[in-house]
Parts: sequence; structure tokens; C-alpha cells
Amino acid sequence: MGVDTARGLAVLGMFVAHLGMERHVGFFTPTGWFFVADGRPSALFALLAGVGLAFMTRRGYPDDLVELRVQRTRIIKRSAILFVFGWFLTFLLTPVAVILPSYAFLFLLALPFLRLRPTAVFAWAGAAVLVMPQVVLLTRWALFSSTEPRFDVPPIGELLTGYYPALSWTAYLLVGLGVGRLPMQRIKVQVALICAGVSAAAVGYGAGYVLWSGLDDQNGLAGSLTSVEAHSGTTFEMAGNIGVGLVVLGLCLLVTTQVKALRVLLTPISATGAMSLTVYSLHIVYIRILGDDAVWYPQSNWPLIALILGTFVFATVWQLTLGRGPLERLINRMIRPRQPQPPQQWPPAGPGGPAWSGAPTGPRGPGAQPAHAPVPAGGPYGPPGTNGPAAAGPYGQAPQHQTPQHQTPQYGAPPLPGQPAQPQYGFPVQPRSGQAAPPQYGQAARPQYGDQSRPAPAAPAGPTGPSPSGQQPPSSQQWPSGPPPVPTYPPAPPPR
Repeated sequence: MGVDTARGLAVLGMFVAHLGMERHVGFFTPTGWFFVADGRPSALFALLAGVGLAFMTRRGYPDDLVELRVQRTRIIKRSAILFVFGWFLTFLLTPVAVILPSYAFLFLLALPFLRLRPTAVFAWAGAAVLVMPQVVLLTRWALFSSTEPRFDVPPIGELLTGYYPALSWTAYLLVGLGVGRLPMQRIKVQVALICAGVSAAAVGYGAGYVLWSGLDDQNGLAGSLTSVEAHSGTTFEMAGNIGVGLVVLGLCLLVTTQVKALRVLLTPISATGAMSLTVYSLHIVYIRILGDDAVWYPQSNWPLIALILGTFVFATVWQLTLGRGPLERLINRMIRPRQPQPPQQWPPAGPGGPAWSGAPTGPRGPGAQPAHAPVPAGGPYGPPGTNGPAAAGPYGQAPQHQTPQHQTPQYGAPPLPGQPAQPQYGFPVQPRSGQAAPPQYGQAARPQYGDQSRPAPAAPAGPTGPSPSGQQPPSSQQWPSGPPPVPTYPPAPPPR
């Protein structure tokens, strides 16, 4: 909740920066503090985007390469969506410099740092603060003889010349990414964030102001490199903005985790931060309805008050009833990884079921049949009957006594047709009608019923000689046809 509260304050700061009318001079007057909202809310927004990036990738951090690959794909999709949607808001032609296209490039630039430890991320963030503002500002000076931000075509505007140059603003995102890797629920971490923020703000703003005020030409290149004005993009201004962001985040975490009663009072702000993309987009539309004069020449703060109150009511009611914001829910659905499909059953479970999509088929052509047809329930010959042979299936009539050769009779049960009777422990097996008793252990095996190795009796000679091959006349010596009767066996002995 602390991160959402800090993000809600950043969104409210943007409202004040775009629609606020400063009527007083003193800092503690009703509108004298409005200057704090110049440039700092957007920097806090970018810092908290890094924290959200850490939350988004924490399942795969640091060594789950498969999960990190999935999250990188989601980040790339999210960047593409934010870029397109940001330019849609830009085409509304409001006086507001939309930050979403720069966000898209910030997320892409952060991809190589997702596996790094917090100390390494902070080191890269410090290097970015020291180096990249000089690269951006000197490039602007070389190209345009000015360091002021300007509107330009993508991706030059998003990376270099715009109000939110991603090359230098990556420092904000990396600081947030490193903070998101820390155990932010601990009091020590929260207090450390506040102390580090105060120190960074004092050093950044203080050193920049001292160097700038000592210059003879404060409007030249040296003045542009040491200014601490909003959106100046210098190292000193960025260090001060990082300090302010850490203080706000640390205080929000400390208040929401240690003072339980304040959670209810801060619910409208945290609900606003939880759907920051939706609220930010709606406030751009709101400014388009009011017109450009509401930004350049405000007459009162009533449009600002109406926007804040309406946002609080909308965000609170939506979160309490529907949960995630509408645009947040839509983007999450668009970047959600595709779930793997379960393998299809082969053969199908029931008659008439669909064949497996990977089943091989026969030759193509008119009237061609598949090489492997679906097997219905009951086997290839259909379900067995109750009072006769098995019913006909797709492969025809089942043969009589179709018994697998690997099956053996259970203990105490009669032998299967075509197999010799097995002796049981302590109980002799009664021979069948017309069949010799099974051999005991150590005796030579005798031919059993159905044994094909036993020679058939010779066919008697007729008037013209022996009978044709395969035709036997009726004889008392001929083996009986069909299965023999099942003898009655004694009950099985009790288990030992």
C-alpha cells in the first residue's frame, strides 16, 4: 500500500503542475508550495515505475532464466502498448508533455539490469546520474545551440530531446529497481530510504545552486549544466529529484506499515496510485475538454479541486467494487503469457470422439481412410456381450476366446482356455475331461489339451485313398471342439 500511496501522490502532483494556480508566495500558504510539483512528480513517477518493474520480475529474480524470459517478453509487450497509447494521448494536442512514450523506452533500457543485485543496480544508477545528463545536454547544445527540451519525432524525442529523455531518466528507473529488490517492509530499510533521500536532495540541490549562483554567465552552457530548475535535466537536478522521491517513498512505507489507522484515511490516495495509468489518461482527456487556457492561463483552482475530488471518488469506488483499474486490467490481459494447452487424449475416451490432432493419416485421395481410426470405448471389437460372443466393432467380429497370452489365472481360479493348469500349493488340480493330469515338479511334461505340438491322428483311407488334406471324418478319436467344461475347484486356502 505504501508504494501505491507514493504513486498516488505523484499523480496528484502532476495534477497540480498542470492545472494549479499559484496565488501565494510563502511555502506554508495554501498555494505557495505548488512549485514543489514542478518536475518532481514525473521523476517520482519514473522512480516508482522501477519499483513496479522489480515487483513484476521478482518471481524469476535472479536465476530463474525461464521465468525472466517470460517477464522480458511481457515488458516488451507493455512497452509497445504504452508507446502507442502515449502517442494517442499526444494526438489530443493538449499542452501537456505526455510521459508514456518515454516510459516505453525506459522499460526497454532496463532489461539488461533485471538480474543484477541491488548494490550493482545502485552503482549503475549513480553512473547514469553522473554521465548521461552531460551526454544529453551537450548533444542538444551541439545540435540546437540550446539545452532546452523540445518536441521531436520518435525515437529522438523520447531518448534525447524531449522533456523526459530516456537516456538520462534511466537513472530514476534504476534507483527504483534497486529499491524494489530491498525488503521494503522493514523499518530499517524505510528509515534508510528517508535518510538517503534527505542527503541526496541536500547535496544535489545545494551543490547545484552554489555552482550556478557563482557563474558570471548563468544563461550559457555552464549555467545549463549546473541549473536545478525543473526539467533542466542536469546531474544536480536529477540527484535532488531522486532524493525527494526516496523521502516520499520511505515516508509512505513507514506510515502505512507502522500506523494502521492511517490506511483508511489514505485509501483514496492509494486507490489513485493503484490505477495511475487510468487516472493519468483521464486527466489528459479532462484537460482537452477544458482547453489550453486552463493550463497556460488558469483563472482559479476550482478545475484542479474538481479533478482531485472526482479522481478520489472514482478510484475508491472502483477499487472497492471491481479491484484493478480498467486500463491496468486491459494491459495485463494483453501481455499475459499464453497458457500451454493440455495434450489431447489418444485414443479418444468414448465412441464418436474427435481423433487426436497428431494422428497419422493414410494416403490422400478420394475415399482414403485414415491409417489409425479412433478406437471407441470397449476396445477395437466393441464392448463385450453378456450372453454370447463380443459385439462387432469397427474392425469386425471379435474372435472367440481372444485372450492375451501373457495373462495368467488368479490364485484359486480355473485356468484360461489354451493354457495348462497350474498346480496350487498343497491342493492337486483335478484334470479335465479327456485331459491328463498336469505334471508334478520333476516330471516330464505331457501334451496338454490344445497343445499344437501333438500330432493329429492319421486320416483313415477311403475307397479311393486317403481323405483330402485338412478334412477329417467323424471319429471317436478326434479331439473335442470348443472349450471344455470348467471343473469345480476347492476353495482357496487362507493366507499364511
